[in-house]
Amino acid sequence: MAFKDQNTEEWSVVNFQIFFNDIMRGKDSEILSNVGNTLIYFAVNLMMIPLAFILSYFMYKKILGYKLFRFLYMVPMIVSAVVLVSIYKNMLSSSGPVSKVYEWLTGKTAPFFIYDERYATLTIVLYTIWTGLGMNIILFSGAMSRIPASIIEYASLDGVNPIQEMFRIVLPIVSPTFTTLMLLSCVGVFNASGPILLFTGGMYGTSTISYWMYDRVILNNQYNYASALGLMLTLISLPIFFVVNFLNKHVPEVEF
Repeated sequence: MAFKDQNTEEWSVVNFQIFFNDIMRGKDSEILSNVGNTLIYFAVNLMMIPLAFILSYFMYKKILGYKLFRFLYMVPMIVSAVVLVSIYKNMLSSSGPVSKVYEWLTGKTAPFFIYDERYATLTIVLYTIWTGLGMNIILFSGAMSRIPASIIEYASLDGVNPIQEMFRIVLPIVSPTFTTLMLLSCVGVFNASGPILLFTGGMYGTSTISYWMYDRVILNNQYNYASALGLMLTLISLPIFFVVNFLNKHVPEVEF
């Protein structure tokens, strides 16, 4: 399909020509804009992995308030995304609590966070962080629950403080989980996205590659062009996969 003209069904490279012509438009390129937003979500996904590790350790040590944190990060795992997006939108609406606090602090009318191109992507990114931490926390918590209590006791007797315990004992033990999550995030670089359809439908500068593909295939029936783009992104992703996979194989296995 990537090598066929959608109008004539004849063999052609017209889909790749459209792709490269769009790239050459520079800052006005639709694809580059979508890639830029996608890379933002990709970077956020990478940053969420160490954040999830720290929060998991916080819960593992049962520090005061850990049950509240566990509840807040587990709710998105059991509640429908449509419901969560509706709640989030209402919180950010002109009559919502976030807007009221903004007006109280600044004395100015709160912007339409979701429907303003200056804030829309950041607003969805913050939602993605909240709803995306749950699965990583579950994986890290599962790995930490397998750590023998004797190791932690020995470390405590040696005078290891919590920070040293987290980074010099717990992190090396759960490193396979850490590297696996990093590998999955890196190979899915162009799949990184948020719930764009539920929030803005790709408007206000929020579209990503994933949503753009959905828009082209489902809404506009441009299967051939989407196939060409998918092929190009696959070729770009392959080197990233091989490099990350090579590095992952050189992480020593942990046995305990």
